Amino acid sequence: MKLCFALGLLWLLVPAAAFGEVGNPSDTTNNPHPVMPWSGITNPNRVNYGQVVRYIQVPSRQVVIEVPVPTPEGLPRQTQRQVVQVPGYAVAETTTGFYYPERWTIEQVGAGVYQWKKLPAEFKRK
Repeated sequence: MKLCFALGLLWLLVPAAAFGEVGNPSDTTNNPHPVMPWSGITNPNRVNYGQVVRYIQVPSRQVVIEVPVPTPEGLPRQTQRQVVQVPGYAVAETTTGFYYPERWTIEQVGAGVYQWKKLPAEFKRK
């Protein structure tokens, strides 16, 4: 008797659980995606880049560096001039500022010691 009652109750509850919540989950009018402008959630870290006005070409440039030359022991140290080409890039001028992409430069880290450095992308306001 108890088994029949439990099976009957289970038979009534299983279809109700299968139907789930009533409504259309793909309806975005009541629940917009968080990054949509009408969602009401704003990002304080968001930068207003504005509209692109023009691109400014920064040409590649040649840099003369002095590097030490290996010399036999007992002789004074000598340096040699080398010409290094730093690649160019394009800066985007926008209505609110300037956008600099990632770019390479060369920096002096010690006496006669140079290394390539990748500068990060950055935005500078007007």
